[in-house]
Amino acid sequence: MGWKVTVCAFVVAICGLNASAQVINDPANVTASIGDTVNLEWTYNAQGQLRLFEVWKKAPSMALASRSGGPVQYFRQNQNGGDPKYSVIGLATLQVKDVQKEDNGPYELSITFGNGYVLSSTAYLIVNYPPSIDGITASPSSTVREGSSLTLMCNADGNPEPAVRWTRQSGALGKAATIDANSGNLVFPNITLADKGTYTCSVDNGIPEAASKDISINVLKSTATALYPAPRSGVGRLQACMYVMCLLLSIFLAGPRQS
Repeated sequence: MGWKVTVCAFVVAICGLNASAQVINDPANVTASIGDTVNLEWTYNAQGQLRLFEVWKKAPSMALASRSGGPVQYFRQNQNGGDPKYSVIGLATLQVKDVQKEDNGPYELSITFGNGYVLSSTAYLIVNYPPSIDGITASPSSTVREGSSLTLMCNADGNPEPAVRWTRQSGALGKAATIDANSGNLVFPNITLADKGTYTCSVDNGIPEAASKDISINVLKSTATALYPAPRSGVGRLQACMYVMCLLLSIFLAGPRQS
């Protein structure tokens, strides 16, 4: 009889009588700024189950730390080789030090228990940072001929996504210029000589400091192609006139065609 009690106790300890561990606290979304230290606080109830190992990772596959019955093992260090960027404190809290914009994204805690049950939970670290402009792209070029189309694209970054504003240093934007509501691009569907000048892209997301960058646009006068090139000198004009007169005279002398 004694061995039956022992076996039952073992089954209860390992299998937990089908009881599943539960996450009591889920960090959900955590917002931070550049340089902050943040805690992704997980709390769970093991329901008496045996923990085999725990893994913390930046989803989908960057392992940060793990623990299997002993000290926590860390896989990522700061660039200067100092203290681990990631630390596990308390029951299962993942601490992230010196937050940078590349730390933005989902983090996952996964716990495997002795009965094969795997408990996993995902938290999102949202890193806010000020806006910046990598550059301004002019398509097809910053030098175009009047009558052609031109698009100015401000290559901006920031979180939250920055608002884009266009201004012109010499005055207001031309009447034909429009700002695309979705992309923030400045579009000239039919550029004119009056649109020549320097334009400024400014971006702001509420986090100091706002950023701006300039680009200069050169518009060349359109050249119409004549049937006969215009003569450049008095002699040339006289020769052209004589050519036309001879042409008219030959037509007149030829007379009407006989039917």
